[in-house]
Amino acid sequence: MNKRILIAGVGGVLGRELADVFHKRGLPPAGLALFEREFIGLEDKLSKRIAADVTRPETIRGICEGIDCVVSVIGITRLRGKVTHMDVDYQGNMNLLAEAKRAGVRKFVFISPAGTELGARQGVPLMEAKFRFEEDLKKSGLDWLIIRSGGFMADFAEMAKLAQKGRMYVIGSGKVVSTPIAVSDLAELMAADTLHISNVYSSIGGPRDMTWNEICDACFKVWGKPTRITSVPVWLCRLALLCLRPFSTPYHALGKLLLFFSMHSVPTQKRGHTDLRAYLNNFYRVKP
Repeated sequence: MNKRILIAGVGGVLGRELADVFHKRGLPPAGLALFEREFIGLEDKLSKRIAADVTRPETIRGICEGIDCVVSVIGITRLRGKVTHMDVDYQGNMNLLAEAKRAGVRKFVFISPAGTELGARQGVPLMEAKFRFEEDLKKSGLDWLIIRSGGFMADFAEMAKLAQKGRMYVIGSGKVVSTPIAVSDLAELMAADTLHISNVYSSIGGPRDMTWNEICDACFKVWGKPTRITSVPVWLCRLALLCLRPFSTPYHALGKLLLFFSMHSVPTQKRGHTDLRAYLNNFYRVKP
């Protein structure tokens, strides 16, 4: 199948994996990133490199010419500056969608976290922006595919640094469930779904559901340390968010997201093959 693909957000961890997967399938994609430096290491995997800001429509004019399918993994990755999730995750993607429609793109693929619809109803800024775009995408007239994914194991690898220091923290009971997935597995499955299915939601997670307590336990086992988990009361986190809101919009938005995932089970279909403990061992080069 000869598809001309544009990956928007190619400089991020998932975008880079997707570029590698499509390149190996004989479909080297075009790549869109905010800065030129984000293309380092991708030079041989992309058919075209585009540095532009999706929040500024004039900078992306013409980027979808000759493209059949746009895969957007755009999102805020830094807790700095004044841009919000609505600026980037919603309006930035709307600008890209408008350009895709103008250029005659046939399909638009978008990714959101598992639980996005529920999170949007509860006022989680990331999920509000994602869900609003999903609804507009479905009405766009283009073929669409919306991926709902489990949490990235790469993020839990960062959490494992706390376990190395001897203690980890969970909000509430730690018993809610999610389905962590390795980004490499997610990219493979996303690429396959992009090429073969349309106009559906696709749920993608790793090989098993895990509670926060189980995730923390896996982090401790990487270092051979006893599991020491402290539960932080939900009421205290809500109070902290109220105090934080006037001073830092980005950190307030992140706190709302963490609180949501600590209070709601958001399992996905178990499609990946990489186990979290094996991933962490490999990440830190620890022998099992």
